[in-house]
Amino acid sequence: MTTHIERTPGQVVQHYLDTFFKKDVEKTLECLTEDVVWSVQGAADVPTIGLRHGRDEVRAWMTQFPVNFEPLEFQVERVFESGDQVVMTGALKHRILSTGKEFASDFAAICTVRDGKVSAYKFLEDSYALWRAFQPD
Repeated sequence: MTTHIERTPGQVVQHYLDTFFKKDVEKTLECLTEDVVWSVQGAADVPTIGLRHGRDEVRAWMTQFPVNFEPLEFQVERVFESGDQVVMTGALKHRILSTGKEFASDFAAICTVRDGKVSAYKFLEDSYALWRAFQPD
């Protein structure tokens, strides 16, 4: 007899992040609903910025991330849960591979969880500093 343990919405989002940083795109996509709504705000000329709908569009985002970023630090500091909503705040640092510049920012990830998967994901960071890190000297 197999016991199925239900994850809290915060645990679902943390599992998604843990899987993402293992760099397995297909396993990471399994953490998302088929109709996921994915949003990263900022300047349109930064390759990972924009609104995406569904796993296929998020897959394209996930293939762009390692081409553009080398994650150096990612620290979740607080997790707030209310019903199916989760807000995580923390700090990150990445190296932009095209320029060699480091980008550091506080962040907030605002997520909705449905049926044990992330169904909406909005990531907020210092989008101006990110844009600047993509600019050649």
